[in-house]
Amino acid sequence: MTNKPMTLNILIFYEILNYLIFNNKSFNIVFEYSLLSKSIFKIVQNLLVSYEYNKFEFMLSADQLMDYIKFNNNKNNNKKDSGVYCEDNYKYEKMLIQYKNIEYIRFSNLGNQGISIYYSLEEFCNNLKKIIILDEIKSQFDISYDYTQNNKIKYKKLSMEWRVGTPPISFLETYRENFIDSNYILSKCQFTFDFLRKYNPSKIKIRTTYMYFLNLKYLNNIFISNNNSKNNIKSIKFQNHLTPINFLNFLFPNICSNNLKENNNNIINNNNNKNNNNNNNNNNNNINNNNNKNKKYNNKIKSLTIELDPNEVNLEEKFYNLLLDNNGFKNNKILKKLIMNEYNSCCSTNEIFWSNNPTYFIENILKFNHSINSIGFNVFQIKDYETLSPLIQLPNITKLYSNENSFQVNYLHCFENLNIKEIIVEITSIYPVNIRNKIFLPLKNSMELKKLSLYSITFKFQNYNDFLKDSFNIELESLFKENNILKSIYFKIKIKK
Repeated sequence: MTNKPMTLNILIFYEILNYLIFNNKSFNIVFEYSLLSKSIFKIVQNLLVSYEYNKFEFMLSADQLMDYIKFNNNKNNNKKDSGVYCEDNYKYEKMLIQYKNIEYIRFSNLGNQGISIYYSLEEFCNNLKKIIILDEIKSQFDISYDYTQNNKIKYKKLSMEWRVGTPPISFLETYRENFIDSNYILSKCQFTFDFLRKYNPSKIKIRTTYMYFLNLKYLNNIFISNNNSKNNIKSIKFQNHLTPINFLNFLFPNICSNNLKENNNNIINNNNNKNNNNNNNNNNNNINNNNNKNKKYNNKIKSLTIELDPNEVNLEEKFYNLLLDNNGFKNNKILKKLIMNEYNSCCSTNEIFWSNNPTYFIENILKFNHSINSIGFNVFQIKDYETLSPLIQLPNITKLYSNENSFQVNYLHCFENLNIKEIIVEITSIYPVNIRNKIFLPLKNSMELKKLSLYSITFKFQNYNDFLKDSFNIELESLFKENNILKSIYFKIKIKK
């Protein structure tokens, strides 16, 4: 008996066509789908310029799309009689990508070429309204140039990096005044961050250099500056930059509950009066004077990655005191991801004051926020995976973030916590021996363990070379095929350039 190839019902194909087009980055494959029939060709034409397709990265790069347009376009043809015009219009209607109808389009790997690409496309795409750049762009602090080109270009990710010698100065006059007010201490200077409105990003990364580092202590103006009042920031990541405690206090203001208000009217009234007075004085750094603004901007943050210095005395206590019984944190319904990383600088010491046990944080702070579903404990020097056991009582936590140092305890915890479905591992080491010892050994040693509900492990390389990535991928693929526990887990590798 011969096995006959299965035939897909055309009605079912129509139902899944959107999925096939939206999730495929190969132009040749999409083109083959479109040739199945005239009606399918027309559907694919419409899909590629639809608003729904704008949610996905375009299947061609910006350069490939320009080559496609120029190759198939007769705009610059010197012949202008009506017959040639009709012929050109007929040819255009037979093109798969109806580029003249594109209104919104997403690209990656553009770097800083977004502006030139926009105006190149605009020449041919008559209805083009906006291009969305998915790359992480390094910000310029110059306020005189509009990088959005009057909102024609949307930046998803913006990296802000400063150091001693190149602070984030938007206006020199304002900076001079603020520098004097900070007693000439650069790290305490209140920068306006007005350059942000020239990008209007959704995600920001706050960085400083390893040498000549500049850890700014006041960052609230990222949100509360008048010029940034329409920002749409939903993700904040600190990388190689300390997260100021007062900034966390700004994001999670401890707003009194109704019951507490009824029992403490005098205290609340006094606080309100103080807030009003401070608002009148335009004191942006006083925590109390921004409660109303906090409510507005705080609710937008879905992802927060902070860096805390384990070498700083009493910082862990200050961190707990900020969030303990904090209604602004407990009642936050928007925050989904919270990662607590360890800050390392050239001045770090070997003396660690941060505990190696996250149990207190989980039981007394994290459990009261039911919105967070992704968590990372890298600031804790965790030695025993059982200290993560209280997470079992938090079914909303389904994803763990780790680095190569904390991977083993996170991975072993997954054998007792069946709520965890995914682990994200950010690998910063460039030494293969470190990776093998901290990643491969825990995976290999889990052979005798039985239960595991994980469906995905993602490895993100922040510093890498092609050899390291390729060898890592080969070893992982072999390991996941041979190990019965790992066979059912989907693993993938991402590169952070």
